[in-house]
Amino acid sequence: MIEVYTINQEDTDITQSDTTAESLQDLFVYRVPKGSTIILRPGDELCFDCDETDASVCQNTAQVKVERRDAANVEKTPLLGPLQYANFSASGVGEFRDRDKIVTLEISQEIRVEEQEYIAIMVKNPTPYADKDTSFFELRTHRER
Repeated sequence: MIEVYTINQEDTDITQSDTTAESLQDLFVYRVPKGSTIILRPGDELCFDCDETDASVCQNTAQVKVERRDAANVEKTPLLGPLQYANFSASGVGEFRDRDKIVTLEISQEIRVEEQEYIAIMVKNPTPYADKDTSFFELRTHRER
């Protein structure tokens, strides 16, 4: 059965890490649980609010990238970006309703992320770096169980 599904930072299958350098680094990594497949489709949406470790909003020039990774973390498929954080218009306060502040995935065909594979949201932000505890996101997609 395929259903509409939203992944966010509170999901139990998310690993979170502060970024620590001025290079693209994992902020949130979702591992697809056993018995599930995430089905990414053109038009699926990412809402993202990124804050720095000093609690201010990430700089508009920060870079955001999303990729699919195989279970061994070797094969990587770009899903979005890298693009400037300004594209999210500093999504703000987590409401994620303003259509101008939501970005669609840059894919032209359906991509299946099988069980035990990963979806990573990466950030490159000049110092201070991105903070996992005050940043948040929604990936609006589909799941098959």
